[in-house]
Amino acid sequence: MLDIRLGNDNDIPFIMNLVRDGIASGAFFCFGGKGFEIVKSDLESVIQKYRDNIPIGDYLFVFDDQLKREPVGFALLTGRNDFAGRASHLEIRMFAVAADKQGKGIGKNMLTSIIEATPGHRLEASCLPPSIKMMKLLTGSGFKLINKTQGGKKTYRFAN
Repeated sequence: MLDIRLGNDNDIPFIMNLVRDGIASGAFFCFGGKGFEIVKSDLESVIQKYRDNIPIGDYLFVFDDQLKREPVGFALLTGRNDFAGRASHLEIRMFAVAADKQGKGIGKNMLTSIIEATPGHRLEASCLPPSIKMMKLLTGSGFKLINKTQGGKKTYRFAN
């Protein structure tokens, strides 16, 4: 079983290791050499805003193994607006499970927790072509393909 919580400063090394792995596999896109540091800075900013009680549209969820009390995965969700500026949906921007924890149902459990933690919100996720595991996870959890770019990026929406 997993516990879901908001990320904190102590989670940054764990998360950044998963981000590094995601970049290496092609699952995450990173702009050039400084992209990794930009992601880290963005995550630190989200955590700082949590600490300062500043309302934001980003949710950095960390998932802990209930028994071992150690993180096994994370997800970054961002609130998105439509062209008129109205709140439109939540986008799952990053989602990762530690390599040694994959294949054990943890990703499914994480995604179910996200769906349950965001009732009434439309959820979307975009996947780059190497993200085959994530695409299978999304479709197996009730997400439907809504768009595919010429470059192969696929966008899915939760059909609630």
